[in-house]
Amino acid sequence: QLRGDRVGWARLKTPSPQWKRHAGSDPVLMKFFRDETTLNIDPVWYAADVNNLAEMCQYPFLLSQGLGMVSDAASRSDLAEYIRRGGFLLVDACHAHEVTPDFDEFLQDQIEFLSATLPEANVVPLPATHEIYRCRFQIPDGRPPHTFEGNAYDERKARHGLYGLMIGARLAGVISVCGWQCGWDHVTEHPSPSPPGTDVACMRMLVNVYIYAMMQGG
Repeated sequence: QLRGDRVGWARLKTPSPQWKRHAGSDPVLMKFFRDETTLNIDPVWYAADVNNLAEMCQYPFLLSQGLGMVSDAASRSDLAEYIRRGGFLLVDACHAHEVTPDFDEFLQDQIEFLSATLPEANVVPLPATHEIYRCRFQIPDGRPPHTFEGNAYDERKARHGLYGLMIGARLAGVISVCGWQCGWDHVTEHPSPSPPGTDVACMRMLVNVYIYAMMQGG
């Protein structure tokens, strides 16, 4: 089938040693994109350094493990400029407690970082009726899928939906504590795999976020 120009995304390279955790399985997600949509998404995963605005601006969509370790003022300014120019930022917390010891604290850290870096923006909970939950795949009840370390259900984590980074009426980013990247990596670092279908559910949700980000206002 004919497809449009190649589109893609990159992981945001930050001082965090975890910035590329699970990246080895990103080609699994890219294959899902190509199998389930008409997007001509690049099957290779890339990195964009938070210290390099031109590098970030090569990609319309950046995935971050967390922004807390981006302390350099120039890097913060460049990230803000990337978003102001139309770039979209997805922050998705890894479900491993060694990486994300406290999900509530992680969420608050991201909100504080973005509020200071982009003072014109607001972070708000996205309602279950938001189009992001049905723009490609129907996400049941508007509840994003979660992964859990060792399949140990965590009610404090599961109660979180998605949080939108709003600049006026524009959704400029999403904060998730869901651990979707752990899902499409099949949670291989744990002895107990995720329940059947978790990987697909996570990839469907990511596809929705990507499509919504690219199509809003279209």
